[in-house]
Amino acid sequence: MYVRAEYPLAVERFKKAIAAAREYGILGNNIFGSSFNFDISYVEGAGAFVCGEETALIGSIEGRAGRPLPRPPYPAQKGLWGRPTNINNVETWFNIPAIMTIGGDEFAKFGTQASTGTKVFSLVGKIKNTGLVELPLGTPLEKYNLSDG
Repeated sequence: MYVRAEYPLAVERFKKAIAAAREYGILGNNIFGSSFNFDISYVEGAGAFVCGEETALIGSIEGRAGRPLPRPPYPAQKGLWGRPTNINNVETWFNIPAIMTIGGDEFAKFGTQASTGTKVFSLVGKIKNTGLVELPLGTPLEKYNLSDG
């Protein structure tokens, strides 16, 4: 996992979440007495917003400047440390429990036909309430009367 070092609260909370997951037995070896092993490590990166782009993220993890690179090769062919790499945003992983709980067909009812699901948006500027909001894709922001003026 990649956590931006300039967000110390996020780093602290992530460390606590990993420790709690290990304590509860959902990370590590022989999870819930099974032969299944799964663990998570993290990198505190000095990347900026651009590190949301996968090649910039890989560069930052490897200690280089977080700048996008031309493709090909794609990260799935040659990524982190020159090895095939699959990059997923934590927001993508966050959707898995909802999809597993209600099923893919139900989850796809959120959003539009072309863009299903929800998305977390950062709201800033001259609005009533700034911060993060999760909305179905395609939702007009006017529906939520966010304007301050």
